[in-house]
Amino acid sequence: MLTNRVQSEIVQRRILCVDDNVLELTLLGKILELQGYAVVSVSCPKQALRCDLSTFDLAILDFDMPGMNGRDLFLRMRALHARFPILLVSASASTLSSEDRVLFSKCIDK
Repeated sequence: MLTNRVQSEIVQRRILCVDDNVLELTLLGKILELQGYAVVSVSCPKQALRCDLSTFDLAILDFDMPGMNGRDLFLRMRALHARFPILLVSASASTLSSEDRVLFSKCIDK
């Protein structure tokens, strides 16, 4: 019964994934869904800002995106009172400045 309770708690966790690479975004979303998470995937940073951020438990952002990079998206999300952890998963994560890296809860290279 403990396993069922833990699984039901995981199902309630919502993750916002933002990446302009639709294939990688789709794969990440599917992997997270298979683990029991509810995933909202968006390929446009501006579209992510139109989401009700109060409904999420975690965000996973790419850095290099057209129109708005992951740093700017992070700052706008925080300005909109997003208080959940925000992870950066990017091909350029290891090359970011230390000022950018400290913003995110965790920076992971793709």
